[in-house]
Amino acid sequence: MSLLSPPQIPLFRITLFYGPEVFEGASETIHCVFNVKKRSWKGGVQVDIVVGKSQIQRLEKQLRFGSWIEDLLQVVPCDNREEYSRQGLDLFIQFICFYKLEIYIRQGIKQENTQVAAGFLVLETDEVIKREAENIKQQIMVELDIEEFKVR
Repeated sequence: MSLLSPPQIPLFRITLFYGPEVFEGASETIHCVFNVKKRSWKGGVQVDIVVGKSQIQRLEKQLRFGSWIEDLLQVVPCDNREEYSRQGLDLFIQFICFYKLEIYIRQGIKQENTQVAAGFLVLETDEVIKREAENIKQQIMVELDIEEFKVR
């Protein structure tokens, strides 16, 4: 008899559908849309996570994201730095949206397409982002494939 238990299967499958995007007429907010599928549901739903630009800028400043990404990109050729910086910021915003989505799911998601407004779950999201800052930065570094430039 084995004492090992099988690995925990996630209750939800979450996939980024698109984003970050600015919608016409909503220049102060950024949207990321996720497909969310619970194992017991026959189909998934789309959840539009909206984050205010002011929240993103505040988190960037608190986590010193700008100086961190600038230091990180010193190994990248000058011609590519702007694009990598833009990608890094997009990834940062996606992580903010993802963690806001996780908080929303924990509060009880329904099987319907929905939008989570910019003013909803702001403090909770800020708290999680600050707590997960090093993990987020590490994942951004991996996603940008910075190690490729350090080898050269």
